Amino acid sequence: MPRTQKFYYSFKKNYFWLIANLAMLVLLLSCAIKHPACWFWWQMQVLLSLFTVTLLMWGYKYLLKHQVVEISDFGIKIDHNDWLKWSDIIDAEYREVQCCFKKLPVISLRTPKRMRYRYNFLQKRCEKIGFGAFSIPLYDIEKSDIHKLGHIIIEQVGDIRH
Repeated sequence: MPRTQKFYYSFKKNYFWLIANLAMLVLLLSCAIKHPACWFWWQMQVLLSLFTVTLLMWGYKYLLKHQVVEISDFGIKIDHNDWLKWSDIIDAEYREVQCCFKKLPVISLRTPKRMRYRYNFLQKRCEKIGFGAFSIPLYDIEKSDIHKLGHIIIEQVGDIRH
């Protein structure tokens, strides 16, 4: 294993929504160009602003890589949280958690109850809704990365329970 290994989110499943957003923006602009009075209609201004802002957000999402996990010999760093030492992890388990009427797969890392760790706001919330404070989301990662990540966790922690 290299010194540090990083895994990133993959948003390829959402290309349909990007294309739909672009199509709606093109449709609105073509209507506004053919009928200049539309530029003064407040509903059109709101829609154009909305689709322009969401297109910029899509650009941010697709052009910049968003890190899911960083793994080193020292430990694991999930999203933007602090590093979690391998020695602080008791075991790992696959879970399916309910989110927005869908069951999503995660790997949850269990730690001792009274571990000293600086939890962020999201970790505190996730602990209460079933994700666990140290859960690795598997639903927006490439399948090959899921297998690599699983092997590394098995090497460091032991078997992943189901």
